[in-house]
Amino acid sequence: MVVNGRPLKRAKRRVTADLCDFFTFPGGGGGTDKGGAVAAEGFEGPFRWSVGEFLSRHARLLPPPSILSPPAAAAPPHLLTWRMAFRVGDAAAADADAAVVELSVVEEDVLRSKSIYCDQCRVVGWSCHPVCGKRYHFIIQNDGNPLSGCRQTCCSRCGTLLPLSESRCPLCKYESTADELEDGAYIQLEDSSHLLHAVVHGNGYGHLLRVNGREGGSRYLTGRDIMGFWDRLCKLLHVRKVTVMDISKKYGMEYRLLHAVTRGHPWYGEWGYQFGTGSYALTCASYREAVETLSNVPLSLFFSHTRSPQTKLHDTISLYLSLSCRQLATVRDLFCYITDRLHDVHKQSRLATSEKDTSSMILCAWTKEDTELAECAMVKVLRAVGVSRWVARRALRGATSKAVEPLELLDYCLNGLAGKTTDDGLVVAIRCNDKTSTVEYRLEPATNKPEASRTFFTPSAEHLLRDLKFLYDALLNPATMQPYNPETTRAYSVSAASKLLDCKQFIKHFDEPLASSSPTLNPFKLRVWCHAELIDHPKDYTAPPPELLLLSPDATVADLKLQATKAFQETYLVFQRFQAEQLLDCDNVSDNDLVKLKLGRNIAVRIGGRYVGGDYRRLGQFRMERGLDNWTVDCTCGAKDDDGERMLACDTCGVWQHTRCAGINDAEEVPAKFICRKCAGARKVKGRNGGGGSGGGGKFKGRSGGRLLNMKRCKDEIESASSVAGRFGRLTTVG
Repeated sequence: MVVNGRPLKRAKRRVTADLCDFFTFPGGGGGTDKGGAVAAEGFEGPFRWSVGEFLSRHARLLPPPSILSPPAAAAPPHLLTWRMAFRVGDAAAADADAAVVELSVVEEDVLRSKSIYCDQCRVVGWSCHPVCGKRYHFIIQNDGNPLSGCRQTCCSRCGTLLPLSESRCPLCKYESTADELEDGAYIQLEDSSHLLHAVVHGNGYGHLLRVNGREGGSRYLTGRDIMGFWDRLCKLLHVRKVTVMDISKKYGMEYRLLHAVTRGHPWYGEWGYQFGTGSYALTCASYREAVETLSNVPLSLFFSHTRSPQTKLHDTISLYLSLSCRQLATVRDLFCYITDRLHDVHKQSRLATSEKDTSSMILCAWTKEDTELAECAMVKVLRAVGVSRWVARRALRGATSKAVEPLELLDYCLNGLAGKTTDDGLVVAIRCNDKTSTVEYRLEPATNKPEASRTFFTPSAEHLLRDLKFLYDALLNPATMQPYNPETTRAYSVSAASKLLDCKQFIKHFDEPLASSSPTLNPFKLRVWCHAELIDHPKDYTAPPPELLLLSPDATVADLKLQATKAFQETYLVFQRFQAEQLLDCDNVSDNDLVKLKLGRNIAVRIGGRYVGGDYRRLGQFRMERGLDNWTVDCTCGAKDDDGERMLACDTCGVWQHTRCAGINDAEEVPAKFICRKCAGARKVKGRNGGGGSGGGGKFKGRSGGRLLNMKRCKDEIESASSVAGRFGRLTTVG
């Protein structure tokens, strides 16, 4: 177009304006129809359909050879990488100010993968699930690590960095093999610096492996930002269930213990993750009981009314009792107050925000005359000590305890003593002694820094963090918990804290709202949850989880069988030759009958089938996520299955049990020979080192037979190259 003989310049389009907003995806936030309008309608099918549709519509497939695709492979790559970019920040900002993060979705063909089995499934109660044909890794690489997003690997001979698309080293001219390139691809998956790493099996069951926010090196995203994004993505793709192993630490403390005390649930509980499976046969009820037991320990237990010497624990608790204008009665109250203060200080809240909290949130049970008499008694003590001389809170409390009763009134008045003025022009000042962690009071002239005298004392972030760590070790950590009376209460607290540390597996059920009828569901589709069972199945056969089928309103029973056959064949490797034949719970049903007339809407059905033209035993290695292992767990704690904790097997009967339950500490090595109590009693073995079997010593549940390789895993893996254990079990979660 030309105006007045001069061509108009086309406005330059900002790249980031076309991207989805990371903080609102998929519920709007701008973007074009290709990249941003994932739209509120989402997808109506199960995960196995939704993820494919999502990738084809809104992500781009990296061309082979890609970052995770061996170029030398003759067959199609079994690791396909899809990318989708997101905008972080205001769409109206300049490109230089707008950050971009990329979500990588790695589609893994499990049949040709080096990692057939899933370690996470084995320890969360899903070990009997059949092996799915597809796994999807959802990864956000670290935006703060310049090497994290580089498409680089290293030469296996000289260590020179080279692009993943190159198989030949430019320095030593070594040509990497396809297996070496594939190992480099798995190294990329296992990178501990990922901001997000989650894996979802083709049946919609998944595991959140890692979350790293700002403390993990991210420049733009917090842990809460990442968790919010992951939660919305799971709902969009109709993920069914997601587990997380919470072994995160914060400030050097076990965060699942600290957060359970302050909030009643783990940090992941903010997004609906609940108790999943507990180690050492712990149940949800025992977890809840442990939370309440440890959280509700009264702070009054740590203050004796006798003349026992004051300790640092007394001084630290007294400090925050004096700082808080809310009543701190329990351990939960104390840790909530400190963590809230620390959060406010990190946000650099102003003094006005802090003073807003100084209004008492409890009803005063005493009259104005009572408080004035108590304040006069405390001022009298300060005056006797001398102007400008500091008096510790505990000393002031002790000196006035006989004149002021009850002690609750005394504590109430001590909390509000700062800033009180006298008739002769003096004012009560307050400070915190960093060396003793005690609050101190004194009288000083009102003209001497009058504003500071009335200022409510606020500890620094370093002070708060130091006290938080000290109190964590003294009151929460079972290994360092300080003694206090009554001893039975302390014993219950130690037991409760140990139980909370033993509960690491948490789960969110995304599919529960979909189990019932919902107005958001498509009214023109029949939703059928199909349970597949093998006719003439082996004795050790375990049925897979049900699969969701979406059928048209005029679908027949024949259509139901066809869709069920297709669903289970596409989802599970062991069901590739499965053929649905009959409805097990329905009599006198023909293939031409309409499903809605025979079964209704939003129902579940059991369907029986057989393997056609194949040998079921040939696919036996894909029958369960636990692999071909046939272990038996029977521990004294009540555990009947692998829970991820360290175990060893009896040399006589081969039954596994926890080393801790057998009296072996985690720091101790497995004995050369081990016989369980049952076998020892049956054989009338005397002494601790009685008879060993022919197994060459106590077997240890590690990554490979007998060797102490991992303190947190406990199952041997199949030694064949085609069935190596899931390597992603070594990933840890960082909160």
